[in-house]
Amino acid sequence: MKEVIIYPLGWMCKIEECPPGFFMYEEQLCFKSEYGQDNIFCSSGEYFITRNIIVQPVSYETREQD
Repeated sequence: MKEVIIYPLGWMCKIEECPPGFFMYEEQLCFKSEYGQDNIFCSSGEYFITRNIIVQPVSYETREQD
């Protein structure tokens, strides 16, 4: 079985300054696409519309568990 580890990637920042990729907002894993400012999605896959918020960019790694 694989285990996914999510860890911070850099400093917290405004959503507008967040680089494309995964970020955390209020215990929710979200995704910002590189294709425009309006392509931001929450963990359910729906559009994430909130602006002027602080988010934590994150990355991940996978590990095999015995």
